[in-house]
Amino acid sequence: MNASNLKTVVITVFAEDRPGIVRSLSDTALKHNASWQESSLSRLCGQFTGIVHFEVTEDKRDSLSAALANLSEEGINITVHHDARIKSDDDEVNALYIMVEANDRPGIVQEITQALAENNVNVDNIDTEVSSASMAGYMLFKAHLSLAMPDDMSESNLEEILEDVSDDLMVSVLEE
Repeated sequence: MNASNLKTVVITVFAEDRPGIVRSLSDTALKHNASWQESSLSRLCGQFTGIVHFEVTEDKRDSLSAALANLSEEGINITVHHDARIKSDDDEVNALYIMVEANDRPGIVQEITQALAENNVNVDNIDTEVSSASMAGYMLFKAHLSLAMPDDMSESNLEEILEDVSDDLMVSVLEE
């Protein structure tokens, strides 16, 4: 592919989980000579969802987009985003990986993300779960977060910000 002729196509995917969804996406990309650049795809609660970044020549962009949209006939719902602004993951960021634990309650995710946003911390990825706190009789909220922090923020600053959210919230900094 001629790099100057390449166009970016980013899609979001949502479907009831079943085997063959990724194969349908990759078959469609291959039929249109699209290059699968990167993706994040997951199964959760019996559903399959994600985002995929393709590069394709300009003359095949519209036909690729139409073919991807036609996957709805297979129960695969696609939203196509043309010429999305792509930032390289190689760009310098002050990355930090943390785990947060607290008693589960409505609004815990909002409380955490509000504190992060108010301090200009970007959430690159968040994985959450709720499980029974062994022998304690209550539910425990746990989140793993990948963060892009402002250059002037330290790990200890971030821990203080999050631990101020509530008395029961604990933050652990993780290795990559």
